[in-house]
Amino acid sequence: MPPQLKPRRISTSVSSIASSSGHSSPTYSFHTLPESPPPSPGPYPLLPYHTKKPTPSRSPCTSKWAVIAFLVVSVVVSGIWVLRVSCQPLSTQFEATTVSYGDEKWEIVGVSGQRPSVSSPLVVADHRKHPKWTMYLAKTEDYPLQPDVYAQLCSESKLVAAQVANGTGQMKHRRHGDRFNYYQIDKNFMDVQEAESHGFLPATSTTTLEADQVHGSDKICERSLTYVMETTDAGFGNTLMGLWMAYGLAQKERRSFFVDDRNWAYGKYTTFFRPPPSSSCLPPPDHHRLPCPHHARHLLVSPATFPWTFGQAFNDHFEYAHRHGVLRQKKIFALLRTGYEALFHLAEVDAGYLEKRLQELHGNPDDLTIGIHVRHGDRRPWEYQYEQSYTPLGKYADAARAMIVDAHIVKNSSAKTILASDDPEVYTSAALSHAERAQSQIQLAGKPHLQGSQQPVEAIHRFVEEGVGWEGGFFKDTFWNLGSPPQETMKAHRRGSSDRAERNTSPSELTLELRGLVGRAYLLDLAVLGSADRVVCGISSVGCRILAVMMGWDRAIVKNGWRNVDGAFGWEGLEI
Repeated sequence: MPPQLKPRRISTSVSSIASSSGHSSPTYSFHTLPESPPPSPGPYPLLPYHTKKPTPSRSPCTSKWAVIAFLVVSVVVSGIWVLRVSCQPLSTQFEATTVSYGDEKWEIVGVSGQRPSVSSPLVVADHRKHPKWTMYLAKTEDYPLQPDVYAQLCSESKLVAAQVANGTGQMKHRRHGDRFNYYQIDKNFMDVQEAESHGFLPATSTTTLEADQVHGSDKICERSLTYVMETTDAGFGNTLMGLWMAYGLAQKERRSFFVDDRNWAYGKYTTFFRPPPSSSCLPPPDHHRLPCPHHARHLLVSPATFPWTFGQAFNDHFEYAHRHGVLRQKKIFALLRTGYEALFHLAEVDAGYLEKRLQELHGNPDDLTIGIHVRHGDRRPWEYQYEQSYTPLGKYADAARAMIVDAHIVKNSSAKTILASDDPEVYTSAALSHAERAQSQIQLAGKPHLQGSQQPVEAIHRFVEEGVGWEGGFFKDTFWNLGSPPQETMKAHRRGSSDRAERNTSPSELTLELRGLVGRAYLLDLAVLGSADRVVCGISSVGCRILAVMMGWDRAIVKNGWRNVDGAFGWEGLEI
């Protein structure tokens, strides 16, 4: 088995890069070669000048055949040399060399027959000592890896790629401040399958995704994108938006698409949606799915890797550089819309209710429906004067009335206002008391509603005792403590902390059931409001941005059917 390169930190006085909590993966920077390539041989020296007469030249015919013979011999020798080079195996034998990256100093050491005990980038080299790098995902770890580990791997890989490129001299051709193209190919990167074929990484063919995502083949996909649902965010919206964006990107790049819902805080994907479109090939093994670089054969995307997959390079590539405002983001909007159309199909348990509810609301095609979405809880407005509180409900009501006036409603028709909010108190407010609740299948109940009121069967308050409800809206601490004893829920809410060590990382069946009800209520609200002719909401809420995608570019943006009341901000996509 060829040896691998394992980085070892040199003791220095500079600060180290902190490893992510909960994972002991070392952090590396990889200058595998000196900063500059070996000096090139100098030019041929000039011949001295002689005054004697030059010797007579040979006949043109003789010189011609001599040149041809020389060329034939050169081609044969070169071919033999290339054949020998191509047949030689790669090697990881390097002498130890000290390198630096910014203020950090590291040492690269050849370690025969050893691999890191945890997932990390690896540096290897060919027989000419040209460095390559690959990604080693340890088979002994539980998959999917924790979100912060995937983020750390991308951070480390960025340093690896820069150091290897610097060692080969490629970085010297880039100007300071130059940005990498989103689809730039790193020629120094060796994908996992290639690394396995050379013996650097152990080969395996296991796969762990659900069978309903595969149909009709026993071959692993040539290229794929797997979206990992697990996240440290208690909210549903950004994960959903990332799912749509990842699907749209997979379609554009012609990758097979898979969803990994293992360890997702809300439970199973099929609790909320129908299974995603099936692929005609098998998903890759866990250790083949890489969070970066982007041109990896099998790409893994999760909320933790959004800064790399959907960061600045993504925006530079997909935005229209010569347009302004939301018009710059039309292609990004289109990717999200592609994901929405393919994946937003509610599970059977809610699909029937949704169809019936939409028929009730849109029975008369001439009626105007205006959806109002109000997000409270731990989501604050972007508008400066309200950033410590909430946008006044009167602004939502005023915007809805303005839309009714602008619509010029015809005779024998009317306007309906539909309301959805995470705060139960919004429904009884004076400003919006005339609005009709978007759906009553599943409701978040506040304390006043828990005492003697007749709630639907699936009203989410069964976990609440001693008067603890959803007053004020959705808070992450309340979510993470669903299913916990009431006193623990109250302590967490007062403490205002959702530290990872305090979250329920192994939720009970009751906890998953309650979280599922929260997610289903959220999706039903969005589905009803997204069908409205107009929508009023606050841009700081991810749900508000999702509603624009559900309405479509023409209805939401071109015809101004989507209106933000949280400052003078236009539509935006994912939260990175």
